[in-house]
Amino acid sequence: MRSLLIAVYFISTFLFICSNVQAQQQIENSMSQYFRNRILWNPGFTGIDGNKVYAMQNRSWIGFDGAPIMTNITGEFNFGENSSAGLQVTADLTGVLYRTYGVFNYAYRVNFAEEHELRIGVALALSSDRVNNKYIEQGGLVDPILLNSINSKTQYDGNLGLVYINKRLNLGASFFRLRENFKSNNLFTGNLAIAQIGGTYDIYFNDDEDFNLKPLMLIKLFRKSSPILDLGAQFEYNNKFNAMLVYQSIGNIRAGAGIKISDFGEANFFYNTNIKIANASSQQYEIGLGINLNSRD
Repeated sequence: MRSLLIAVYFISTFLFICSNVQAQQQIENSMSQYFRNRILWNPGFTGIDGNKVYAMQNRSWIGFDGAPIMTNITGEFNFGENSSAGLQVTADLTGVLYRTYGVFNYAYRVNFAEEHELRIGVALALSSDRVNNKYIEQGGLVDPILLNSINSKTQYDGNLGLVYINKRLNLGASFFRLRENFKSNNLFTGNLAIAQIGGTYDIYFNDDEDFNLKPLMLIKLFRKSSPILDLGAQFEYNNKFNAMLVYQSIGNIRAGAGIKISDFGEANFFYNTNIKIANASSQQYEIGLGINLNSRD
């Protein structure tokens, strides 16, 4: 009961903060979010895989000048008996627009029984937009009104995540841009994600648990377009090699593979076919590198 009261208090304080800040964007395109770096889609996963640093770069439309490039670094660590903290730093460059993010995560674990817990995570996010100086230095013309609008002050918002774990079952729900999406006089017209809900289940094929298959289902809700359903799975051998395949309801195929380097870290590569909705990049390539700071107790 004490643990639950602490979690409720923290969330209430966080929601009060969010009600007094402005809007911010949310990273939604990363393919590492499915299995290798789940903190990207749900702050409740902060620290669940131990203390680690994960860096990734996602590129789209290879060969085109101004093609989207997203670089992200996350760090997470456990402290105390049930607490975890995380930090995300992201640079997102698309054409003339350069966007930076900073996200601070906190997750609290409520234990009900052995292998039976609820993780409650919150994230305070900061973002800022500016025009890529490369285009200005090369003599590019930018409307002064547009320039002043883009080079605006830092914006703030928050995300909330819940993760329920029952032995091999993981169920999660995350809610993005709490203030922006729930204020009554919202005039925002962008088609950004507002929530993501889904889960995974671990299947082992032998007693040594060398062969692991983890089916996944995620549904992402948007402001204007229809929801997107992700169905897929990750196969992992001997906790060393992994391969991922995900089908999206809009017709995309996402695939990837990776290798763990002893207990030091891991390297992953992902590919995505063309995305058929607006506000999303197409034909993505993503590289992810993870470093384990120490094993989780």
